[in-house]
Amino acid sequence: MKRILSMFLLGVSLLALVGCGGNAMKTTAGHLNLAIWWFGETLDPAHAWDSWTLTRIGAGETLVAVNEHMEFIPQLADKWENVDPVTWRFHIRQGVKFQNGDPMTPELVKASIERSMNENERAKKIARIKEMRVEGEDLVFVTTTPYASFVSSLSDPVFIIVNTQADLSKVASTPVLTGPYAITGWTKGVEIQLKRNEHYWDGTPGLETVTVKNVEDDVSRAMALQSGEFDLIQRLSAANRSLFENNANYGIYETTGVRVQMLTTNEEGVLGDKNLRTALAYLFDSEALAEVYGNAVAAGEPFPPSIPYGHPGEKITHDPAKADAAFAAAGYTKNAQGMYEKNGQPLTLKFATWGDKTTLYEAIESQLREGGVDVKMIHVQEPDKVDSVGGFDLLEEDWAVAATNDPYSWLRGMFYSDSTSNRGHYKSAAFDAILDEMATAMDPARKDELVKAAARQLIEDQPTLFLTVPMTILAGKSNVKNVKIFPLDYYLLTKDVTVE
Repeated sequence: MKRILSMFLLGVSLLALVGCGGNAMKTTAGHLNLAIWWFGETLDPAHAWDSWTLTRIGAGETLVAVNEHMEFIPQLADKWENVDPVTWRFHIRQGVKFQNGDPMTPELVKASIERSMNENERAKKIARIKEMRVEGEDLVFVTTTPYASFVSSLSDPVFIIVNTQADLSKVASTPVLTGPYAITGWTKGVEIQLKRNEHYWDGTPGLETVTVKNVEDDVSRAMALQSGEFDLIQRLSAANRSLFENNANYGIYETTGVRVQMLTTNEEGVLGDKNLRTALAYLFDSEALAEVYGNAVAAGEPFPPSIPYGHPGEKITHDPAKADAAFAAAGYTKNAQGMYEKNGQPLTLKFATWGDKTTLYEAIESQLREGGVDVKMIHVQEPDKVDSVGGFDLLEEDWAVAATNDPYSWLRGMFYSDSTSNRGHYKSAAFDAILDEMATAMDPARKDELVKAAARQLIEDQPTLFLTVPMTILAGKSNVKNVKIFPLDYYLLTKDVTVE
């Protein structure tokens, strides 16, 4: 129904546009009209999550970045090394200039990072920096504890390097950064204007100017792309996809993102029985759920296909026979109505939701009922409020499982025994031991082995049922060239994009 409504609204909008002649902007070579789905409150990289806008529009850069293959790559630092368990040395790239022509020095990089930590509590928390010092062309960091995720933390957009020698009274509207495009104008919540950074360190950017607009509604973005108002848009709903598929005038760029839609099981209730959790995992048809949601693929394991680590070679797929066997192992049998019960008591699960994915929730409820499990649906304002409605058996969760290309913070936050975000009360000494070693595993190969071991433990224990992985999608006109699609959706516009 949601998809039908979206298509209806889109059709009405397009007819209205045609009827009034439209207000399409003619494509201009060298200029990109870009629509994204969210603007931060400001353009200050140290404010809240506003830095995500700056990386999306090609304005801001960090010491380390993550490419389209989910690999760390040098950006404003051209190399780095782990000196000892708490010391890291980053060589600051030479010859880089800020967008106003000022040289980027190690001292200014240090000042920018210090500013981020002073202005943003999250930055301070994720970096765990005890001390910073400049040694020639190097910036040396000492962390509070051995911290294997340190490189990842510096790739977070909150650590975009800003020129602190520039007029910081204008940092919220026109920050002076290092990216291929410099901000020339900003209307809060509406529009950002950019021009080519003539001082850019990594070659000549492909565009002369860029206009970025904030268009939150999926239908409106699609309509504006089709009308010619935009050359490239971020996010494309399943309902609007058919407008651009198999059309030589447009291109669709997509990959699986780093977010997974999942159901947390409450192990302090009836789902404390591992056999019952396993039965539910095999009962769900994630392929069908992905089709219902649209622009998604089945999960069946903790990490999406776009992530090159954490795949133990085991994956849960829909298997009614295995589900029946696991229900039997948990002591459940089907009654005359085809519903599971134990000792004469029917199996009824409270399914708590907090988002707006109504069609997906209905599909999950339907699969449970068709599989013999009764469901009581409850809705809460947010996951942390679920206790106020009497708790849950299954809780909707939606997590970025490898934000900044590192799964440790998600694994630690959601599943570690004493974590306050461990809403399902999962407790596993084996899993905790894996995470304890992962926290200080400086060798990348060893860390990858530990991530795989953690994934294998989660698949075995099923504290969470991993259902679907939404796609990260861009759509654009065919004359927009060299577009890259990144699993991390805070990357979008690169120096290589051109408009012919």
